[in-house]
Amino acid sequence: NHLGIEKYLGSVVGSEVPKTWPIEALKAQAVAARTYALQKMGRLKRYDLKANEESQIYLGIESETPTTTKAVERTRSLVLTHQGKLINAVFHSASGGRTESSGDVWKKQLPYLVSVLDYDQETPKHQWAIRFSEDRLIELFPEIEGVKNIDLLEISPSGRVLKAKIVRLKG
Repeated sequence: NHLGIEKYLGSVVGSEVPKTWPIEALKAQAVAARTYALQKMGRLKRYDLKANEESQIYLGIESETPTTTKAVERTRSLVLTHQGKLINAVFHSASGGRTESSGDVWKKQLPYLVSVLDYDQETPKHQWAIRFSEDRLIELFPEIEGVKNIDLLEISPSGRVLKAKIVRLKG
């Protein structure tokens, strides 16, 4: 699709968050999504943004509602900046109760992306776990014929794994 940023945002807001959220929450999402999109513009050769989680969810006109459109209109041209430049306005559906500092996720610590408490306990993705069978671990790590153990070497202040050592199943 080729469309202007404001038209694009009507779908993004309705695709990224529940359309039933209060107007102020939708407006906040519109500002964050606009900032993110504008900050990414021109970085790729054939397109600016993907329509999935790699950029922002864009499901087209069917994700727009009068309320999401109003949120975009009421925040028209508003963006988030730090020292006069667009910020990297990343967002997520759930953080597990605490966000991660940008320096523990990417190469550079940004002064405005620091770890903070999050109040996402109501989301279905607040906490999750996954278990793998021995056969599945062999599929996932064929070059080492499976996993005997995973040793956690470094944990971030928010409790996330930064470095881990995978111990081979055999030998």
